Amino acid sequence: MSAVVNNQPEVCNVLGDSITLRLTKEQTDGKYSVAEFATPDGVGQPPHTHAWDETYLVLEGELNLNVNGETTIVPTGGCQQVKAGVVHAPTPNGGFCRYVMVGQPGGVEAVFQSLKANEKDLNDMAKVVEIVTKQGVNIAG
Repeated sequence: MSAVVNNQPEVCNVLGDSITLRLTKEQTDGKYSVAEFATPDGVGQPPHTHAWDETYLVLEGELNLNVNGETTIVPTGGCQQVKAGVVHAPTPNGGFCRYVMVGQPGGVEAVFQSLKANEKDLNDMAKVVEIVTKQGVNIAG
């Protein structure tokens, strides 16, 4: 007998990104989280670090992960891992980019959920930094 899974994933439209939370730590016993990003050109994340590993799989376009300040292009179909503590800044490389990010262990969704819950404050970058810092993201200075 097969089961039909019909739980709609949460979507967080924050800072120009559309982030679909495909699997959360609650659904994976804390082992990992899966988020799908739809990111237009000109939108991206600042250089940052955190205590979890991330693996990126590009579905459409090209992603520049900017690992340790160096251009790191991941093409459509490409995959790249970023270890915990490594400075990176995912941004589209010259156009729209759609990619999946797997965070290990799970819990990265809390960053996006906190941004969504505080969307009235997202025009103030100091508040954005404060929100993500509370969730374990360190903006690289």
